This record gives sequence, C-alpha cells and structure tokens, in this order.
Amino acid sequence: MHKELKQRLAKEYGYAATRMQEVTDPAKKMFYFSVFFGEAQRVLNWEWDRDLALIHMVTHQVYTQIRPTTQTPILGGLLPIDATTVYEKLTQVASDLAAYFEKTENDDSREELRQILGRFAEIAYVVSGNGSYLYEKGLVNL
Repeated sequence: MHKELKQRLAKEYGYAATRMQEVTDPAKKMFYFSVFFGEAQRVLNWEWDRDLALIHMVTHQVYTQIRPTTQTPILGGLLPIDATTVYEKLTQVASDLAAYFEKTENDDSREELRQILGRFAEIAYVVSGNGSYLYEKGLVNL
C-alpha cells in the first residue's frame, strides 16, 4: 500500500479510536467504529489491497453484529456478557488497529493483523446466541 494511503488510514483510525475512548454512549462508540470499514472502503477505491479488503469485511461484520445491541436494550440485557465489557474491548482493539497502521511494516505485520482481526471476530461473536453461550461456559474469553 502506498505510504500516503497508509498514513491516511493511521490518521483516520487514530482519530476514531480516540473518540471511541472519549465517548460513553454505545451508539456513539459504534458511530466512530464505522470509520474503520468506511475508510477502508474509500482507500480501496484508490488502491486494491487484500489485507485492507479483509479489514473492511471484518470491521463491517463486527459493526453489523454489535450495532443492534445499542438499538434494542433488551437484546443487550439478555447477553451473559456485560455490554460495557464488549464496548471496552471493541475500543481497545480499534486502538490496536490504529496503532498497527502507525507502525512501519515488519516481518510480523501480517501475524499482528491476523491477531487484531481475530480479536474483533471474538468480540462480535460473543454477542451472538452461540457466542454468548460459549462465553457463559467460559470457552470464549475476552
């Protein structure tokens, strides 16, 4: 990926992650989280990058999975995991992704990205029916 586009992602992701840390309202956290897939899509229009396409797909799915818990309070109340924990973890991993783009690439960068995207997937999964069940049983730990 061109250096300028990577810097753009670092800047936008950094801003969104900072705002996610500053706000307490779950709907506002999700609003700022939407920057992660939205900005990925914009950059993909200028330059194709397989890793960025994966970031777009994962973060969009995470948003789609978690967003209903902000719109329907009873849904969030049925989960065995505290919604605050979900949003705290989501904010932390969003910050990790922003930091990933601020670094220079190294040999371990693909593995680091895989770990970050995997953590996003776990966070989204625990708000699903089966994921909640596995979390309650202690098989999924955030």
